[in-house]
Amino acid sequence: MIQRFIELGEGYSDVYELCELARQMPDRVAHYLSLSTVKNEKNVTSLAILLNPAAQGGFQPVYICLEGVPDPNYTNNKRYTLFAETAKEHGHHVKELIVRPSTQFHESNLFYQYLIGIFQMNRLIKNN
Repeated sequence: MIQRFIELGEGYSDVYELCELARQMPDRVAHYLSLSTVKNEKNVTSLAILLNPAAQGGFQPVYICLEGVPDPNYTNNKRYTLFAETAKEHGHHVKELIVRPSTQFHESNLFYQYLIGIFQMNRLIKNN
């Protein structure tokens, strides 16, 4: 199975797009994720949806808004609220994980491999 991250931006419109993707493919969404970290001395979170693998080819996308949303554990914000409401609409809850910031990795590919390992350890995706 091939997991690949598809990066969206950090703004409101990007979170709206993430929620719209989830609404358009409710049967494929496996998990709604909030990945909290400290980046540049700020508490931020990445919002992501982890989709079930495609029927053919085993491709499993993870759509992510990377480290641009204030951490909801420290401040209320509309982007996180919208994401959590979308999850609730479809019978899910947001799974919260604490991760290292992307800036601690030399390449974004290494950061995403790290996240895949975190997802596997938390049994959100199957080990290959």
